[in-house]
Amino acid sequence: MQNLLVVGVLAPQTISNLTVAVDRLVGARLTVYAPADQQSAWPTDVTFISGDLTDVAGLTAAALDQDLVLVQLDATKLVAETQAITTALQHRDGTQLVIASPDSLLSLTERPVRWYQHRLQRRQIAALKLVEAELRQSGITFALIEGQTAQDTVIYTTAMTTTWASPVPTRRPLQLTDYLAVPTEDSLVA
Repeated sequence: MQNLLVVGVLAPQTISNLTVAVDRLVGARLTVYAPADQQSAWPTDVTFISGDLTDVAGLTAAALDQDLVLVQLDATKLVAETQAITTALQHRDGTQLVIASPDSLLSLTERPVRWYQHRLQRRQIAALKLVEAELRQSGITFALIEGQTAQDTVIYTTAMTTTWASPVPTRRPLQLTDYLAVPTEDSLVA
């Protein structure tokens, strides 16, 4: 049996795709950890745990006995949520982490901004760099998906931590469901 934990707020289409993909896996059990107002978006047969995505104790309890943790970060709380999830998974051997950020460095730097938006853009870039550093230093087996379109999606994995300067650009947007196809460590390789 494979235990899967989904953390964060997902779009309705992503929830639908994810539940279909999990239903196809033999012996997979899905648990969701998200804010209470998201419970109605999930099917009733899914185990739902309501909690704040920055609550380390809640995330630690939810991650108990999970084989794969899929996290969708909130763009406004990237650093706090990443720190909470890495702390919760710090001593979980064998747990794989797939973490998705709505923005990438490519999308932030290639998007034209007006002069009064430069400060916000610099803060967003700094937050992404802090997320990358937190994951690199955590010692957790992870894959980081940044971006939402084929033009700006890049992926970082644990194996890349020594050559971090070069992310792997993808030719199509990666989704959290892409990591459900092969439930082994090989699934974390782009």
